[in-house]
Amino acid sequence: MTVAKPQWKKRVSIFRYIFSDLMIDDKTRNVPQDAFENYLFDADQMKVIEYYASHREELCELIKKHLAAGWTWERIPLVDRAAMLAAISEFRASGLDKKIVIDQTLITIKHYGDNDFPKYINAILDRILN
Repeated sequence: MTVAKPQWKKRVSIFRYIFSDLMIDDKTRNVPQDAFENYLFDADQMKVIEYYASHREELCELIKKHLAAGWTWERIPLVDRAAMLAAISEFRASGLDKKIVIDQTLITIKHYGDNDFPKYINAILDRILN
């Protein structure tokens, strides 16, 4: 049995929150306030959530620009969208190394997503995280 490291668990909590936000799809909801009031996020996690909340439309558009020909945002599974949004938000909010963010995102996708998408997500994140 593999024991998840605490930092990965924190990333998974952010990923799950963003996934739930995409499921709810309520643009009027105050995401940082909801996260603060209803979840046990630490200060570093809140920085990522706040970044995501204030840039979510821009982040979605950024990912759309890097999709392969013939792919649409709607074609990407929701779990994979959430993972990419979480990764980009963490990278930009924390300044962590690109390789760490991508590797951790791929681990998350392997646990929660479709096994057909990790290489695709890796390619998108590699182009975006600069």
